[in-house]
Amino acid sequence: MKCEICKEKDAETAIADRGNGEELYVCKECARKERVKRQKARERTRKVSGLPPGVEMSITEIGGNGDGSPVIGAIMNALNDIVGEFDRRRQESGKGGRERKAPTKTFPSDRVPGEFRIHGMMQLEGLYLIGEIEQVKRAAAAIGMELRGISLSGVGDAGHAYSLHYCGSPEQARRFARDLIAQERNARARLADEMPRVLADALGRALALLKNCRLLSSGELFDLLSTLRLGAAERLLDGITAGELTSMIDEIDIAADDGELPAEERDRIDGERADATNARFEDVVLNERAEELPE
Repeated sequence: MKCEICKEKDAETAIADRGNGEELYVCKECARKERVKRQKARERTRKVSGLPPGVEMSITEIGGNGDGSPVIGAIMNALNDIVGEFDRRRQESGKGGRERKAPTKTFPSDRVPGEFRIHGMMQLEGLYLIGEIEQVKRAAAAIGMELRGISLSGVGDAGHAYSLHYCGSPEQARRFARDLIAQERNARARLADEMPRVLADALGRALALLKNCRLLSSGELFDLLSTLRLGAAERLLDGITAGELTSMIDEIDIAADDGELPAEERDRIDGERADATNARFEDVVLNERAEELPE
């Protein structure tokens, strides 16, 4: 049987006809093109596409306070021995009553697996999306460590990428980083298995903004690309790979401060960035695997 759309290739799958709801038997390429058309049609009806120029919008303000969550419990249980070791060393040195020193050393990011690393920092997008990142930061502070994000173009903790700073031994930092990455991996699995609507919402919002924005700061771009990189790593996107997203993120100058630029010049740069991004993400869509995530 030939594809009912192109009439040339053999039919390989079935899709719903947008006109009457009946099934059409089509080739894989026509099915992909139809999926792109439908997602574009949906995006044109979303309110987010009508944001006025200059409006900034975080795409992942999601989740509750996370108190008592299994993620934080797992991290704290894994780190109990580290806390005990800190206390023991303070008592042995006679410094038990003194305040801990501020973290001064930086954990090498190249010790973190590549899938959890962007721009030389740990990407904790999963923990952010499930609403646990603030609790994780407090857990780090409780044992004399700090997860330090970046502020870029007015976007705090841009991309939910963090460097780990510590004042204890390198081994303690290594153990903390190992346990933290384990929980980030669990958070990503939990998003796909238990919170698919949260994941799909974050990806859909990111795509809608990247396709339709008219002004785009470097901080917003970093934030949105980080979310999509998680989706690409989970094989939920067509039209772009995790590697391509990583390269785009690495090209962002996180040391630049465009806040010092005149408003007119800043708008010109943000406008050019938005136009280039609109064109790049025009045909990037959530794929069939994303659409089949459980409700």
